[in-house]
Amino acid sequence: MKQYLDNLKNGREVRESLASLCGLLRTSGGIVLTAEEAEALVVNGRNLLGADDPKVRKNAAKLLGLLSQTKQGKAEEIIRNGEADTVNCLLEAYREEQTRFVKSAYLEALAGQDISACREYLEKRLAELQETTVTEENRKHVNEETAALRKLLDLSENESSSHRFVGYNEDNTILFVVNPCYRELFAESLGGMRKKIVSGGVVVRTAKLSEILPNRIWREAVFRIPEALTIAKDPYEAAQILAGDAVETYLRARLRKNTAGDTSTGSVIRYRIDFRCRDEDSKNRYVKRISQETDRLAGGRLSNAPGDYEITFRISETEGDSYRFGVLFAGLRDNRFDYRKEAVAGSIHPTDAAAVIAAAKPYFTDEAQVLDPFCGAGTMIAERMQAGKIRTAFGVDTYGPAIEKARINVTSDHVWFIHRDFFDYKQDHMFDEIITNMPFREDGGEEIAQLYRRFFRKLPEHLRENGTLLMVSHDPKLAESSVPSDMTIVRKIPMREKGGMAAYIIQFRGLA
Repeated sequence: MKQYLDNLKNGREVRESLASLCGLLRTSGGIVLTAEEAEALVVNGRNLLGADDPKVRKNAAKLLGLLSQTKQGKAEEIIRNGEADTVNCLLEAYREEQTRFVKSAYLEALAGQDISACREYLEKRLAELQETTVTEENRKHVNEETAALRKLLDLSENESSSHRFVGYNEDNTILFVVNPCYRELFAESLGGMRKKIVSGGVVVRTAKLSEILPNRIWREAVFRIPEALTIAKDPYEAAQILAGDAVETYLRARLRKNTAGDTSTGSVIRYRIDFRCRDEDSKNRYVKRISQETDRLAGGRLSNAPGDYEITFRISETEGDSYRFGVLFAGLRDNRFDYRKEAVAGSIHPTDAAAVIAAAKPYFTDEAQVLDPFCGAGTMIAERMQAGKIRTAFGVDTYGPAIEKARINVTSDHVWFIHRDFFDYKQDHMFDEIITNMPFREDGGEEIAQLYRRFFRKLPEHLRENGTLLMVSHDPKLAESSVPSDMTIVRKIPMREKGGMAAYIIQFRGLA
């Protein structure tokens, strides 16, 4: 610290010293400033806002912004006492700055400080930027300054309230994202609705969305806008679609503000960009450019808010000369898995559990007595209860915290969760159904193979001869080789396209 301050005082390695000081304040966390150091940093930071080197001015602004976040006794007091002067210095430097790439640094440095005295000027500046002619040369910096101003003025919060989704009876075309192994099962469950199986799931056109939403197999609902099924790979061209009339009209037909009688016309819709591509660097660049350009073109009607969004613009890489485009609504009613308040490592995804339960339903009986010997957080039992009425259900697991979570997730007078090793578990009655997601290890090994052998040896103690075993396995080869000669696999339900997971419906031989 002392060396860097000496460098600033004597005009040596100024740019590098400022960058190093910013790094210390940003990353160390434990650095403690004395009152003298805090005062010296503030004075130097203000003075260097007038330096000839634009990178020095930019780093000086960053330094002042980081200092404003200091929470350290006497140092904080000195910085707070000088806050008004610092704000004035930053604002004056912002007014005078002619180098575009520096301007947003002043705005970022003002974050969290009292800008009430200059708010009117900043709002006027934002309006000017909205009217600025954008060229290839100035686009990047105009967008950065616009984004920094909007964030500083916090317009997304001041101009909008949360929206609710109301488009259940609109003419919607939706890609329901479904595990590829369950696409046919999901499509069949839709009956006579207009639908088409595609690589990502099932596309459905309907004005009765509420009839589909309770289906427990789909994972995501991606709304396809007829006038914007694809967007350009160039982020600036794509932003014209996102901020255009067709997309806005579509969104506003399906959203209403949470204010009685408000039609949401003109209100800010908060969004995030979800870009699905293989190259992480390309992803970050694309998202930054398209979101900044979208905000600028939308003029306050849309606001990029990744931490508090109401819609997601889903952009997916394709082999063609454009990207696939769709919208997800955060407010879409989906309470299918509200029971699942807790989970443990290795918990089965509820849509997977729902799918295999649906496939096995013809083999289940009414008023069944059900056992899950490796119940985890109770997902399989919860989904079995959704598929039909049961008499009782018991979940057993050696992992105490999982049992506690299962008791939170599934509350019923007919269900009991027991902290015990299944291989030591005894019950005075037999079960009609045993359903379970078998334990697994990524490296497999003899330990898991032995567990399968022990499981099938113990099974006759608990499963009636006319009962059904529904077993999910992360090692299909091991599962199939472990089935004893007096039992038969009635049906195999693939759960992963590459074969890494499957469910099996198994009964005693001769009763299939």
